[in-house]
Amino acid sequence: MLVVTANWALADGTLVVTPRRRQQEFLDAVHRAALRSGVRRDGRYEPVEGIDIVLAGDTFDTLTSSVWMGDSRPWHEGSRAAGMAAGVLLAAAARGRRLLAGLAAWARDGLAVPAADRRGRPASDRQRRVPVRVTILPGDRDPWVAGAAARLARRGIRVAAAWAAAGLSVCHGAEFDPLWAAAEPGRPTLGASLAVDLVARFGNAMRGRPDLWPACRPLLARLAAARPVDMPGIVGDWLAWMEQGTAVVRDTWRGAVAAWRRRARFDEPAGETPFDSIDAVAAWMDALDPAPGPADCDVVALLDSQPPVGAPPGTVVFGHWSGTVEGKTIDSPVRAFDTEAGVGVTVAGVLRAQDRRGSALAVFPDPQRPDIRWRLMPDEALEPRSGHGATPHRIVEAA
Repeated sequence: MLVVTANWALADGTLVVTPRRRQQEFLDAVHRAALRSGVRRDGRYEPVEGIDIVLAGDTFDTLTSSVWMGDSRPWHEGSRAAGMAAGVLLAAAARGRRLLAGLAAWARDGLAVPAADRRGRPASDRQRRVPVRVTILPGDRDPWVAGAAARLARRGIRVAAAWAAAGLSVCHGAEFDPLWAAAEPGRPTLGASLAVDLVARFGNAMRGRPDLWPACRPLLARLAAARPVDMPGIVGDWLAWMEQGTAVVRDTWRGAVAAWRRRARFDEPAGETPFDSIDAVAAWMDALDPAPGPADCDVVALLDSQPPVGAPPGTVVFGHWSGTVEGKTIDSPVRAFDTEAGVGVTVAGVLRAQDRRGSALAVFPDPQRPDIRWRLMPDEALEPRSGHGATPHRIVEAA
């Protein structure tokens, strides 16, 4: 059995806090999926032989942190920035200790499931330990995970650039996104620049307002999880929802946009466009209007990143594009998975329409069966919660 999850974005807690309950819910969902995957097509139960769990990038969010509000930035070279990044990563890992501890325990001891009796049914009085292999892929928000490979290996968790089996491969895929494509050393991507010098800057400024910070902290979490193209609409919707402090939040956001524009002129984020992307993005963010006009087509195309058109043979899961409710595929919005056609796919999450990123759960009971088609299916046990946050799970079951 293969489990793919992506975009947990565990932060250091200075600006964004990830609920710990989500971590236990994920572990419980994997356990349920292992039990369901033991039921074969003929109805007989046989425990799965092994489980691969792949955290397909952005397990940690090392960008949305107040640590970067000084002179150093995550993309700077040198020991100082590297040490700060390592500190943010360690703090984020501490906040994800329930998830990491659970995965490490499975990697060490296996996952306990019922054994099968002679009639092919789960035996309530006997258990079997299923081997579990855990792999973490570095993402665009946590590339420093690669430097923690030795520390994670001691807990039984492997770090790799990609995961592959017959007919199916998993990668993060940020290299296909113009917003996050690799930049020159010491130079940020446009996505990283916006995450640090717009979103984190805005959050750090609002944190200085104790009267408004409790109400605005969920807004910051939504901005950190959103596509850049959706950010002004999210702020605009929030302003319409707020009962007080509207002018302060609006002015603080626009001040952060102006500060980002000045900083971006200095940093020169990577990206080749036939227009002045910095001025265009700043104007888009400042407008707070979710309805783009004809003049906004270029900036919308830049900020609204999509999965790549081409894909290697076989099925490819891109963790970077996790989060659309429909489970969009490269070639078709209807078929979420089709291994026969070799369609590239994204992992989907149950999220609000404006939210793009969020930890998703995809389960392949048998990734080496090319004759099986897959469809997205929500896990009914995980109900969406009210409020302005993302509910992070969607299960993929055999169709």
